[in-house]
Amino acid sequence: MVNLIVIAHAEIANSFITTVEHILSKRVSNLHVLAVKKTEDAESFLIKATTFIKTIAKDGEVLLLSDLFGATPTNIAQKLVEHGKVELITGLNLPMLIRAISYAKLGLKSCIEKALDGATGGVIHISGVSK
Repeated sequence: MVNLIVIAHAEIANSFITTVEHILSKRVSNLHVLAVKKTEDAESFLIKATTFIKTIAKDGEVLLLSDLFGATPTNIAQKLVEHGKVELITGLNLPMLIRAISYAKLGLKSCIEKALDGATGGVIHISGVSK
């Protein structure tokens, strides 16, 4: 089973976890959060994140999900990537996260593919009826 880690700005990271568990009506055992606070030092957070990943990586592969490419959480997460073991998707949205949870049992490669499908498929333009 793939362990999923939301590594994002503090408020967003915690909100994603709370929201997805509300939608699914359950605690997701393989879903974790590393919430980066505005005041945290990036290097010390990297050490904390590395230690955490080593702890849970014993239980399988890890998929990191970050909120915004180029922002501090993603920059930290990029340093944690190990091809085929710890991978990263940035641009996190709710459909992506739900798909990742739903397909975590299929392994890292399939989980990534399904998460990316969910991310893009969940973006829909609705223009309404013109009058």
